[in-house]
Amino acid sequence: MEASHVAEIETLFQAVTSGDFTFRISDDHPLSNSANHMMQWLDQMQLKELKDKVELTMTGFENTINMAKLQQLADGVAQRTETMASATEEMSITVQMIAEQADKVGCQSEQAKIAVDEGSQSMKQVFDVIHATTQQMDNVTDEVQQLASVSKEIDSLLTTIQKISDQTNLLALNATIEAARAGDAGRGFAVVAGEVKQLSHQTKDAADNIVEKSISIQKSVAAVVARLSEMSETVTNASSIVETTQTSMDTIVYNMQQVDESVHGMHHATKEQAIASTEIAEGVTQCHADAKVMDTQANQSLNTTDKMDVSLRADLQEFSELKITNAVIQLAKSDHMFWKKRLMDMILGRGSIDINEVTDHHSCRLGKWYYSNGQAEFGNCASFKSIESPHTDMHRLAKQAVSKFNAGDIAGATQDVDAITPLSAAVVKGLEELEQ
Repeated sequence: MEASHVAEIETLFQAVTSGDFTFRISDDHPLSNSANHMMQWLDQMQLKELKDKVELTMTGFENTINMAKLQQLADGVAQRTETMASATEEMSITVQMIAEQADKVGCQSEQAKIAVDEGSQSMKQVFDVIHATTQQMDNVTDEVQQLASVSKEIDSLLTTIQKISDQTNLLALNATIEAARAGDAGRGFAVVAGEVKQLSHQTKDAADNIVEKSISIQKSVAAVVARLSEMSETVTNASSIVETTQTSMDTIVYNMQQVDESVHGMHHATKEQAIASTEIAEGVTQCHADAKVMDTQANQSLNTTDKMDVSLRADLQEFSELKITNAVIQLAKSDHMFWKKRLMDMILGRGSIDINEVTDHHSCRLGKWYYSNGQAEFGNCASFKSIESPHTDMHRLAKQAVSKFNAGDIAGATQDVDAITPLSAAVVKGLEELEQ
């Protein structure tokens, strides 16, 4: 074997020792060919192991990210169910208060219904009394009217008596005159005439007195009639008011019955609601307990993957120090997954990221390769070109998410991290197509 071949083989072994599995001997010596085959095999084996590591990393971290989301959801469920439990307890107390209030309202409604019934009965009695009073007033009015008629008849009789008295007085006067002419023979007649005259005067005085009293009676009767007319009108108005009030009372009675039925229905509903609230409270409490268990389990799983993260990072760091064909594609895939996990840990409060740690799309491992060796090797490939846009957007969103999170905008940061997932998938898809 020539010294030059020996030197080439020594260089090859030095390359293997330094971790360069891309080194090949340039001459066509059989031993060189065997050595190159060996190096190619080692290169493929290292690449396969790297792929396996990366696939394990990606699969494991995808599961970790899903578990992280599950833990986030479980924590959210636990918080919400805790709030719900408190709200449900308050609701149960409120329902109980409503049920108790419904009982009180039911009692008050029943008492009010009784009072309204009694009031309705009283109004009916008042109406009956007013109706009877109206009839009595009509009877009294008729009697007074008859009294007025009799009084008028008395007036007519008194007028006749006054006429007779005047005539009697005139006759007595004539008799006295005639008795005086008769002398002694007419003295006895004169005495009788005098008595008749005196009786006539007394009758006239009595008739005048009766006339005065009759006039007074007629005035009183007229006043009584007028007063009775006013009273009758008042009673009629009172009767109308009582009728209206009675109608209102009947409406109130009907409404009170409706209220009573509603209160009983509400009471029944609140009883059922109280039972349902208790069941809900028990269910929410169980959900809260389950969510806490799920949260604990997810957190334990994340702690385990954190340890795996350290180990995988160390392994991949060792591979990054080796020279393996297309190793940068595999390492770029793992870099994406590591960053996705870091961002998810940040959202969950399991880690922090300084804004200066987030480089632009030119400075990461993939970016450095993409705009140098990758451009030279795959520049005309469609899959290669498809990587640039989502890769650029990924870095922009990652920087934006970290900035928002550090500023306290957790919701905005979460939204940006979620938007990275399809972009990361597009980048990984393009890299996998380049491998083929």
